[in-house]
Amino acid sequence: DFLALRLVNGNDCAGRLEVFYNGTWGSICSNRMTQLTAVTVCKQLDCGDGGEIAEDFEYGRGSGPTWLDHIECTEQHSSLWQCQSDPWDPQSCDNRAEETHISCTGRKEVTSPDTFAKCPNSTSCSDREKLRVIGGEDECSGRVEIWHQGSWGTICDDTWDMADANVVCRQLGCGSAVSALSEAAFGEGTGPIWLEKVHCKGTELSLWDCPAKSLFGKNCDHKEDSAVNCSGYSLGHLIPFLFLFHFHSDPPRRPATDNTRLSMPVILCIILGTLLCLVLAILAGQIQRARAQQR
Repeated sequence: DFLALRLVNGNDCAGRLEVFYNGTWGSICSNRMTQLTAVTVCKQLDCGDGGEIAEDFEYGRGSGPTWLDHIECTEQHSSLWQCQSDPWDPQSCDNRAEETHISCTGRKEVTSPDTFAKCPNSTSCSDREKLRVIGGEDECSGRVEIWHQGSWGTICDDTWDMADANVVCRQLGCGSAVSALSEAAFGEGTGPIWLEKVHCKGTELSLWDCPAKSLFGKNCDHKEDSAVNCSGYSLGHLIPFLFLFHFHSDPPRRPATDNTRLSMPVILCIILGTLLCLVLAILAGQIQRARAQQR
């Protein structure tokens, strides 16, 4: 499941630190945690450039799992997900007194539409809008990126295969996958790496329906960004071609009467049917040619 971060029982920029993992909000233990980690959290939450670990536990004790312990951030980390930590464990803390309470120096600013300029809707994005491919020849090939927590990020190529690529291509409206590419085949990304170990069956309608592991730590870098090549064109590329085909292939005819006038949906169906017949004819020719060569 995708990760999220929040401070509770105080305000947006002060409270007990919780992380959303495996479908559940839980606390984070404070063992070995330094002020640098608190600063990293505050920056990630847009709560200023400073913060400190509160010692008086004024924000209460949690009741859910305690997901992480021994988190160690450095000045090079811009997100808690990049910091080193122990593995995920719902019982990471020995007791609730080890839960992390943080107070940040800043306050969240009102989010402007520009913050979500890369996401079509500032309040919510559809699954289709939260997925894109970058660096290829068109909108159906390139490095796979997903929108999460206000920024585009990549997917690590660990276990990346044709089943995963097929789901991406289908979600983008780009037909089936031709290839599932690894090792930053379309160039390295620059943002976060949000996911690794994606395990799609290939039948899912959305990448969000596939099991995956949220990347936490330094298990992957941008040299391992996943990519796809899809078989089709996106609908945005196909519609202009269909209109061009229609207007340039129709022979001159007399003005339409009420009995002969065709609606645009009917015309598009005729064009699509014609294209399908052409594809089938080409495939049939290739099969016959292959059989002849075998003889």
